[in-house]
Amino acid sequence: MKLYDIDIQKLIGLLDKAKGNVYLITDDGNKLNLKSKLCQLYGVRALLEKAKNSTVTAELSVENPEDELMFVNFMMSR
Repeated sequence: MKLYDIDIQKLIGLLDKAKGNVYLITDDGNKLNLKSKLCQLYGVRALLEKAKNSTVTAELSVENPEDELMFVNFMMSR
């Protein structure tokens, strides 16, 4: 699922609730497991850096179907 104009605080809250692994896949090909707080910090920093240039293209990959539904609802509720 592609990320567009997201609320970082809400996204991190969802990551804390997720039961399975959630990966951030950047346009550089990096795949970060966002269940790790260190990867969350790195991923958010990377997204914010690219946002300055208006070239943010990242994707979430969710392993657990229940988590996927939670993230889809989050993206659609904006």
